[in-house]
Amino acid sequence: MIALALSTFLLTTPPDSIPLTDTLPAGPAKTRFAFNLDFRDSFLQRQPVNVWGLNAGIEFGQKRHQLTLGYYWLGYASYLRLIDWRRNAAQLVNLNYYTRTDLWFINAQYRINVINNHRWLVSVPLEAGGGVAYAIPSTLRQNVQIDRTQRSFFVPLQVGAFGNWRATRWVGFSAQLGYRYSIFQTDINQNFNGTYFSVGVTIYPALATDFWRFLTKKDRISPIHPPRPRKESTKTKERPTRY
Repeated sequence: MIALALSTFLLTTPPDSIPLTDTLPAGPAKTRFAFNLDFRDSFLQRQPVNVWGLNAGIEFGQKRHQLTLGYYWLGYASYLRLIDWRRNAAQLVNLNYYTRTDLWFINAQYRINVINNHRWLVSVPLEAGGGVAYAIPSTLRQNVQIDRTQRSFFVPLQVGAFGNWRATRWVGFSAQLGYRYSIFQTDINQNFNGTYFSVGVTIYPALATDFWRFLTKKDRISPIHPPRPRKESTKTKERPTRY
Protein backbone atom coordinates (compact mmCIF):
# COMPACT_ATOMS: atom_id res chain seq x y z
CA MET A 1 0.00 0.00 0.00
CA ILE A 2 1.33 3.40 -0.96
CA ALA A 3 1.51 5.55 2.16
CA LEU A 4 1.40 9.32 2.04
CA ALA A 5 4.85 10.44 3.07
CA LEU A 6 5.30 13.74 4.85
CA SER A 7 8.70 15.28 4.17
CA THR A 8 9.95 18.50 5.74
CA PHE A 9 12.81 20.36 4.06
CA LEU A 10 14.30 23.18 6.13
CA LEU A 11 16.23 26.10 4.68
CA THR A 12 15.42 25.22 1.07
CA THR A 13 12.63 27.71 0.50
CA PRO A 14 13.27 30.92 -1.48
CA PRO A 15 14.01 34.10 0.49
CA ASP A 16 10.95 36.15 1.42
CA SER A 17 12.09 39.09 -0.66
CA ILE A 18 12.21 37.02 -3.86
CA PRO A 19 8.95 36.19 -5.66
CA LEU A 20 8.25 32.78 -7.11
CA THR A 21 9.89 32.80 -10.54
CA ASP A 22 11.42 30.24 -12.87
CA THR A 23 15.06 30.95 -12.09
CA LEU A 24 17.22 31.17 -9.00
CA PRO A 25 18.90 34.47 -8.13
CA ALA A 26 22.31 35.05 -9.65
CA GLY A 27 25.44 35.33 -7.56
CA PRO A 28 27.43 33.04 -5.28
CA ALA A 29 25.39 30.60 -3.21
CA LYS A 30 26.15 30.31 0.48
CA THR A 31 26.57 26.96 2.19
CA ARG A 32 23.60 26.37 4.47
CA PHE A 33 22.29 23.79 6.89
CA ALA A 34 19.78 21.22 5.57
CA PHE A 35 17.44 18.90 7.45
CA ASN A 36 14.97 16.39 5.97
CA LEU A 37 12.37 13.97 7.23
CA ASP A 38 12.35 11.10 4.74
CA PHE A 39 9.49 8.56 4.95
CA ARG A 40 9.43 5.83 2.32
CA ASP A 41 7.63 2.66 1.32
CA SER A 42 9.71 -0.34 0.32
CA PHE A 43 9.67 -4.10 -0.20
CA LEU A 44 11.59 -6.90 1.53
CA GLN A 45 11.00 -10.46 0.43
CA ARG A 46 8.04 -9.13 -1.58
CA GLN A 47 6.51 -7.81 1.63
CA PRO A 48 5.60 -4.08 1.89
CA VAL A 49 7.33 -2.20 4.69
CA ASN A 50 7.54 1.41 5.86
CA VAL A 51 10.97 3.00 6.18
CA TRP A 52 11.26 5.98 8.55
CA GLY A 53 14.26 8.24 8.30
CA LEU A 54 15.80 11.62 8.90
CA ASN A 55 18.99 13.21 7.65
CA ALA A 56 20.93 16.42 8.13
CA GLY A 57 23.89 18.06 6.48
CA ILE A 58 24.81 20.93 4.20
CA GLU A 59 23.39 22.52 1.07
CA PHE A 60 25.83 24.14 -1.35
CA GLY A 61 26.38 25.33 -4.91
CA GLN A 62 24.26 27.38 -7.28
CA LYS A 63 21.76 24.52 -7.64
CA ARG A 64 21.88 23.80 -3.90
CA HIS A 65 23.07 20.21 -3.92
CA GLN A 66 22.84 18.40 -0.60
CA LEU A 67 25.32 16.26 1.30
CA THR A 68 23.71 14.67 4.36
CA LEU A 69 24.05 11.89 6.89
CA GLY A 70 20.90 10.11 8.04
CA TYR A 71 19.40 7.38 10.18
CA TYR A 72 16.73 5.00 8.85
CA TRP A 73 14.81 2.23 10.61
CA LEU A 74 11.91 -0.16 10.10
CA GLY A 75 10.10 -2.89 12.00
CA TYR A 76 9.46 -5.82 9.70
CA ALA A 77 6.95 -7.91 11.66
CA SER A 78 5.95 -10.24 8.83
CA TYR A 79 5.61 -14.00 8.59
CA LEU A 80 8.85 -14.60 6.72
CA ARG A 81 9.33 -18.24 7.66
CA LEU A 82 6.86 -20.78 9.04
CA ILE A 83 8.52 -23.92 10.32
CA ASP A 84 7.18 -27.17 11.75
CA TRP A 85 9.82 -29.52 13.11
CA ARG A 86 7.78 -32.69 12.38
CA ARG A 87 6.88 -32.54 8.71
CA ASN A 88 6.43 -29.94 6.01
CA ALA A 89 2.76 -30.69 5.44
CA ALA A 90 1.94 -29.86 9.04
CA GLN A 91 2.79 -26.17 8.41
CA LEU A 92 -0.78 -25.60 7.26
CA VAL A 93 -2.19 -26.65 10.64
CA ASN A 94 0.54 -26.45 13.25
CA LEU A 95 2.50 -23.21 13.07
CA ASN A 96 5.36 -23.23 15.56
CA TYR A 97 6.90 -19.80 15.16
CA TYR A 98 7.57 -16.98 12.77
CA THR A 99 10.64 -14.82 12.25
CA ARG A 100 10.39 -11.06 12.70
CA THR A 101 13.12 -8.83 11.31
CA ASP A 102 13.97 -5.40 12.72
CA LEU A 103 16.38 -3.28 10.72
CA TRP A 104 18.23 0.04 10.98
CA PHE A 105 21.08 1.67 9.08
CA ILE A 106 23.17 4.83 8.84
CA ASN A 107 23.01 6.41 5.41
CA ALA A 108 25.17 9.01 3.63
CA GLN A 109 23.37 10.79 0.79
CA TYR A 110 24.59 13.05 -1.99
CA ARG A 111 21.66 14.66 -3.78
CA ILE A 112 22.57 16.05 -7.18
CA ASN A 113 20.03 18.65 -8.28
CA VAL A 114 19.54 18.55 -12.04
CA ILE A 115 16.80 21.20 -12.01
CA ASN A 116 16.28 23.62 -9.13
CA ASN A 117 14.20 26.74 -9.58
CA HIS A 118 11.40 28.33 -7.60
CA ARG A 119 8.83 25.89 -8.94
CA TRP A 120 10.58 22.60 -9.66
CA LEU A 121 13.25 20.49 -8.03
CA VAL A 122 14.48 17.38 -9.85
CA SER A 123 17.40 15.53 -8.32
CA VAL A 124 19.29 12.24 -8.33
CA PRO A 125 20.04 10.98 -4.78
CA LEU A 126 23.06 8.68 -4.44
CA GLU A 127 23.22 6.84 -1.12
CA ALA A 128 25.60 4.49 0.67
CA GLY A 129 25.16 3.15 4.17
CA GLY A 130 25.68 0.43 6.70
CA GLY A 131 23.38 -1.16 9.21
CA VAL A 132 22.19 -4.09 11.28
CA ALA A 133 19.24 -6.45 10.87
CA TYR A 134 17.90 -8.61 13.70
CA ALA A 135 16.02 -11.84 12.98
CA ILE A 136 13.91 -12.50 16.08
CA PRO A 137 12.02 -15.84 16.18
CA SER A 138 8.79 -15.60 18.18
CA THR A 139 6.11 -18.15 19.02
CA LEU A 140 2.61 -17.67 17.69
CA ARG A 141 0.92 -19.19 20.75
CA GLN A 142 2.82 -17.56 23.62
CA ASN A 143 3.80 -14.34 21.81
CA VAL A 144 7.25 -14.41 23.37
CA GLN A 145 10.70 -14.27 21.85
CA ILE A 146 12.61 -17.50 21.33
CA ASP A 147 16.27 -17.41 22.34
CA ARG A 148 17.62 -17.88 18.81
CA THR A 149 18.03 -14.25 17.73
CA GLN A 150 20.37 -13.72 14.80
CA ARG A 151 22.12 -10.54 13.72
CA SER A 152 23.33 -9.53 10.30
CA PHE A 153 25.44 -6.62 9.09
CA PHE A 154 24.75 -5.24 5.64
CA VAL A 155 25.95 -2.42 3.37
CA PRO A 156 23.21 -0.99 1.11
CA LEU A 157 23.73 1.19 -1.95
CA GLN A 158 20.75 3.19 -3.22
CA VAL A 159 20.10 5.28 -6.30
CA GLY A 160 16.88 6.94 -7.36
CA ALA A 161 15.09 9.99 -8.70
CA PHE A 162 13.33 12.71 -6.71
CA GLY A 163 10.93 15.39 -7.91
CA ASN A 164 9.27 18.23 -6.05
CA TRP A 165 6.77 20.88 -7.22
CA ARG A 166 6.67 24.01 -5.09
CA ALA A 167 2.99 24.83 -5.28
CA THR A 168 3.18 27.80 -2.88
CA ARG A 169 5.62 29.38 -0.45
CA TRP A 170 4.18 27.13 2.25
CA VAL A 171 3.68 23.66 0.76
CA GLY A 172 4.68 21.53 -2.21
CA PHE A 173 4.25 18.01 -3.52
CA SER A 174 6.99 15.44 -3.98
CA ALA A 175 7.59 11.92 -5.28
CA GLN A 176 10.60 9.63 -5.38
CA LEU A 177 11.48 6.21 -6.75
CA GLY A 178 14.67 4.20 -6.37
CA TYR A 179 16.33 0.87 -5.78
CA ARG A 180 18.32 -0.49 -2.83
CA TYR A 181 21.06 -3.09 -3.38
CA SER A 182 23.01 -4.73 -0.57
CA ILE A 183 26.60 -5.28 -1.71
CA PHE A 184 27.53 -7.06 1.52
CA GLN A 185 25.68 -8.89 4.27
CA THR A 186 26.32 -11.60 6.85
CA ASP A 187 24.49 -14.40 8.67
CA ILE A 188 20.77 -13.85 8.03
CA ASN A 189 19.59 -15.63 4.91
CA GLN A 190 17.40 -12.79 3.71
CA ASN A 191 17.52 -10.54 0.67
CA PHE A 192 17.65 -6.86 1.65
CA ASN A 193 17.44 -5.67 -1.96
CA GLY A 194 14.29 -3.92 -3.12
CA THR A 195 12.65 -0.84 -4.54
CA TYR A 196 11.62 2.19 -2.49
CA PHE A 197 9.14 4.93 -3.30
CA SER A 198 7.06 7.68 -1.75
CA VAL A 199 4.44 10.28 -2.62
CA GLY A 200 4.26 13.15 -0.18
CA VAL A 201 3.83 16.72 0.91
CA THR A 202 6.67 19.15 1.53
CA ILE A 203 6.26 21.84 4.19
CA TYR A 204 8.53 24.90 3.91
CA PRO A 205 9.79 27.08 6.78
CA ALA A 206 7.91 30.07 5.34
CA LEU A 207 4.71 28.58 6.76
CA ALA A 208 6.00 29.02 10.31
CA THR A 209 7.75 32.35 9.77
CA ASP A 210 4.74 33.90 8.03
CA PHE A 211 2.37 32.96 10.85
CA TRP A 212 4.88 34.30 13.34
CA ARG A 213 4.84 37.63 11.51
CA PHE A 214 1.04 37.51 11.57
CA LEU A 215 0.91 36.91 15.31
CA THR A 216 3.61 39.35 16.34
CA LYS A 217 3.33 42.17 13.78
CA LYS A 218 -0.21 41.63 12.42
CA ASP A 219 1.19 41.50 8.88
CA ARG A 220 -0.93 40.30 6.00
CA ILE A 221 0.20 36.80 4.97
CA SER A 222 -0.43 34.78 1.85
CA PRO A 223 0.83 31.44 0.45
CA ILE A 224 1.80 33.32 -2.72
CA HIS A 225 3.36 36.59 -1.52
CA PRO A 226 5.74 37.45 1.34
CA PRO A 227 4.21 39.07 4.45
CA ARG A 228 3.12 42.68 4.00
CA PRO A 229 2.38 45.33 6.63
CA ARG A 230 -1.27 46.19 7.10
CA LYS A 231 -2.36 49.59 5.77
CA GLU A 232 -4.08 51.94 8.15
CA SER A 233 -7.80 51.77 7.66
CA THR A 234 -8.27 55.48 8.31
CA LYS A 235 -5.84 58.33 7.89
CA THR A 236 -5.12 60.59 10.78
CA LYS A 237 -6.91 63.87 10.23
CA GLU A 238 -5.04 67.06 10.96
CA ARG A 239 -6.71 69.33 13.44
CA PRO A 240 -7.27 72.92 12.28
CA THR A 241 -4.94 75.48 13.74
CA ARG A 242 -6.62 78.02 15.98
CA TYR A 243 -5.44 81.60 16.09
